[in-house]
Formats: sequence, structure tokens, C-alpha cells
Amino acid sequence: MTNQEIDLKVRTILAQKLNVGLDTITADSRLAEDLGVDSFGAVELMFEIEEAFQLKIPDSDIEHVRSVKDIVAYLDGWINKPAGTPPAS
Repeated sequence: MTNQEIDLKVRTILAQKLNVGLDTITADSRLAEDLGVDSFGAVELMFEIEEAFQLKIPDSDIEHVRSVKDIVAYLDGWINKPAGTPPAS
């Protein structure tokens, strides 16, 4: 899966969850400040992303996610990592 495909899928999930237009969410959109995602919403969002990408994100990694590009970079590292290598945090 390419970085662009991951980005589109993440932004689509966010748009549906937040009931906003896909074009209003950019890579630089910050989850809390720009999109209004609170801590409970962030947990729900991570569950949806885990389900959509069929992976388990450790809670310790979630703390480092602040923006759409953080999510995409994390997922890209996870999905496209060599076998047996943990994703970069």
C-alpha cells in the first residue's frame, strides 16, 4: 500500500467519523486543535484505524500521534516495514 493510499484511507475514516468533507482534512490537520478530536474520540479513532488496516497499535505509540501525517507515517512504517522490524515511533 502506498503512502498516498494510506493517506486517503485515513482521511476518509476521519471525514466519516467527524462528519466533515474529505477536502477539509489535510496531512497537516492536527487531530485536537484543527479537527476537534478529544481524548475519547482519539481512542475510538484508533480502534477504527486498527480495524481498517488490520493491525494493533500499542497504546504507547498512540501518544505520539498528533496530526494526520503522524498517523500516515506510523501506518506507512508499520505496513511497509521489513518482516520482524517494529515501526518507528
